[in-house]
Amino acid sequence: MEESANAIVRPHDDALIIEVQSKTLDESSTRELVDFVLGEASVRSGVPIVLDLAKVRFAPSVALGALVQMSKSFSFEKRRIALINVHKRITDTIRVTQLHRILELHFSLDDVLKSKPTI
Repeated sequence: MEESANAIVRPHDDALIIEVQSKTLDESSTRELVDFVLGEASVRSGVPIVLDLAKVRFAPSVALGALVQMSKSFSFEKRRIALINVHKRITDTIRVTQLHRILELHFSLDDVLKSKPTI
């Protein structure tokens, strides 16, 4: 299982699942997460990227902006990135700012795998 200081890859045949270990996605941890996701995605193509945010309790604008940038970048490659287990406070912020139109939010991995891609 690959890992960085704030993320680990959980093995799965049908998705690249990255569990974020940080409680807060500040600028430094967000930058590290983006680098980790991009690196792992380049090694494992052809499957959706799923970020499990169960442990994250705070994601400021820098983190949300990075998630949006990754989502747009992967969509240009016809690649899907989805967020699961998102804390209510973060989900509320995403909805209020209308970012749910860009970010794919799901309750669980099963929901991601059963849903149709939005790209």
